[in-house]
Amino acid sequence: MVLFSCRRRHRGTSWWSAMPLVAAVTLTLLAPSSPAGAASVDGGALNAPGERSHNVMVGWPDLTFTWEGLVKDKMSVGPRLRVQIWPLSLSVGLHMRFTLLEKGRVALALVVRPVANVAGFGGSRAVYPLNYQWGRTRTFRPSFGPGVNPGLLATVDLSPRFRLLVSLENPIAVWFWLSPVQWWVEWPIVLSGGVEYEISYRTSLIARAGGGPSIAFAGFSQLLGINGHLSFGVQVRY
Repeated sequence: MVLFSCRRRHRGTSWWSAMPLVAAVTLTLLAPSSPAGAASVDGGALNAPGERSHNVMVGWPDLTFTWEGLVKDKMSVGPRLRVQIWPLSLSVGLHMRFTLLEKGRVALALVVRPVANVAGFGGSRAVYPLNYQWGRTRTFRPSFGPGVNPGLLATVDLSPRFRLLVSLENPIAVWFWLSPVQWWVEWPIVLSGGVEYEISYRTSLIARAGGGPSIAFAGFSQLLGINGHLSFGVQVRY
């Protein structure tokens, strides 16, 4: 009887001594994941200083790749490549963001993207109802020119993993046809909205859509058009 009693007491002692470990494991499994840190380059929130990221967006009418290779406390910069599907064109430049406001759940940044554009069938972003071929051609006709896209980017934290993205951009471009030599200017005004979902500390999924009016002119000729875009992508931070 004595041995039986001692054995039961020993088992009870072992169980209670293991309780802190069991509780710790249970809390670890049930605790919510820590919020991720990746921040879309199309939003107003910057990644942590020293972090770099690859950003790929696929959609219509373009594909973009941005490598944000330098992130400071209040600014970031990196190369950006944009391919417009139709009319086919290529834009190579810089993506620069400057923090304007960080208050509560809201972050606002100024974005500036100077670019060099090259196209084979014209590079107009917008469609112009009074002249569908404005800045476009069905036959190969090289064109090129500089451009700059100043705008405002905003990020609103909706939850630890969801963020609302809002932007107002102005991708102004000056184009030159090579044969015969002509020029035109296009000024789209693009209001966009989207969401960012943070899968992990280093990875985010992004969806954006937007559009707006566009102004084009060459000499004394002016046209009013409309532009739009839809894209999905991912950011991988390291």
